Amino acid sequence: MKEHYWPYVVPLPKRREDRQRFLLKIFGSNVTIDILELVSSKAKIAQKELIEKLPYSNKTIVTRLNDLVSLGILNESMEKVNRDGRRVWIKQYSLTEVGKWVALLISPPETLEKEELEELLRKLFRFYVQSILELYVKYNLDIESFFKIVNEEIAKIRESRA
Repeated sequence: MKEHYWPYVVPLPKRREDRQRFLLKIFGSNVTIDILELVSSKAKIAQKELIEKLPYSNKTIVTRLNDLVSLGILNESMEKVNRDGRRVWIKQYSLTEVGKWVALLISPPETLEKEELEELLRKLFRFYVQSILELYVKYNLDIESFFKIVNEEIAKIRESRA
């Protein structure tokens, strides 16, 4: 049963209303998922390229892009480029740190370069461990039990590699 699930943790907003909005805006629409898949494949992607590649109306794509920016999933920037002998401004999007974690949830890790995946997982693990330890401290739990679990899991992996 375990192999049917992607063992992933994604940072979510603390307030219930914000969590619900966050999850619904991302996973409540194929448009949003398609945008994230395209954006995750590049460092930056132009709004025009998204509109050309996706089978949705311009208005739908722009609305979803604005949603992702307001959620902190995407960064939005303007860049001046030469196009057909003219200098024009183009709107571009890139993933934020949280956006990278969300995109990894949507796209399989095999699509990333090894170094990028390793860095992303390292940051995610650090964030997760910090959050878990904050809960242990807040509720006066035995932190040593957390370290014991981590060490047991590391030992299992080492044994399976031997």
